[in-house]
Amino acid sequence: MASASTGPPHFIIREATRNDHGQLLGLARRLDSINLPTDRAELRELLIGSTRSFRGRIHDRSRAVYVFCAQRIGSRRLAGASMIIAKHGTPQAPHFYLEMDNEERYSTRLRRMFRHQYLRLRHSMDGPTELGGLIVAPGTRRHPERVGRQLSWVRFLYLAAHRRRFEPRVVAEMLPPRTPRYRNAFWDHFGRPLTGLSFREADRLSIHDKEFIRALFPDSPLYTFLLPEQVRGALGTVGEDTRGAVRMLEQAGMRFLSQIDPFDAGPYYGGQVAELAPVKQYRVVRAAVGKVDPQVHPRWLLGLEGGWRGFRAVAAPGIPERGRIVVASAVLAALGAKPGDRLGVTPLP
Repeated sequence: MASASTGPPHFIIREATRNDHGQLLGLARRLDSINLPTDRAELRELLIGSTRSFRGRIHDRSRAVYVFCAQRIGSRRLAGASMIIAKHGTPQAPHFYLEMDNEERYSTRLRRMFRHQYLRLRHSMDGPTELGGLIVAPGTRRHPERVGRQLSWVRFLYLAAHRRRFEPRVVAEMLPPRTPRYRNAFWDHFGRPLTGLSFREADRLSIHDKEFIRALFPDSPLYTFLLPEQVRGALGTVGEDTRGAVRMLEQAGMRFLSQIDPFDAGPYYGGQVAELAPVKQYRVVRAAVGKVDPQVHPRWLLGLEGGWRGFRAVAAPGIPERGRIVVASAVLAALGAKPGDRLGVTPLP
């Protein structure tokens, strides 16, 4: 397969539309995450809300959501998706998490010290922006253009371009190792005895109503030594398929927050939007056409907004100059741009 840096772009990253419903539903059912619904009606409603959010018509951040998709250029086939939830955590629907901390105990008589890890339920009614819904179609995961990285990075590009639409902090909940039949060992030992609900039942209920979390989860700490060793060792870990996504977040400047999801014990990564590398490196420049050597010049994520096509972005090598970026003509053609157009750009690692 050709090198990622040769030839015109293979993919365009763009805002999702209602016409993407069928393909996105298939991708969502592979991911099986509450962020990207697996229910037809819920996904349809999400896409309508996403379009209104991109157009700036939803001013309440807690209702704004942005869904991106990667499309193969020259076809209608989608290669993946990602999303931004503008605000996760309000008085009506708080952002719940389990904080991980340690407590030290020492016995003078026994001359022994113990450090006990514990979990305590916390919540925020003024929650952060959340990144989620990142999935790449199986047949595209090894493509040299690394479309997963583009789908992850486009969210930072959009955050940088529209800072006022989002919270100062951003988090991402990462998926833990998968288990058969939609079960979760942590939930089976912690959440199920508290609620009487299966993991799937609790997961689905929490989409629309989180009251049971505040009502039934204890305020007292859970000492993790009370959990089975296998469960204890998996707290805050991610599955094999998620490690690449974690590395990308870390490259952007996000870090493990010592917080885990109260349902599946997946880790939360986060940071200040203003301190993230792709946000700090974001620039608005003019497009220019010229000769670019893909073996020498760095790759950029180039974003364009406006017109009936809305937001779209492509990854390509470019030469940054004062106030402009020089790219191949095929790049602007794929983007639907012309020389002199204003582009939002950030380097791709």
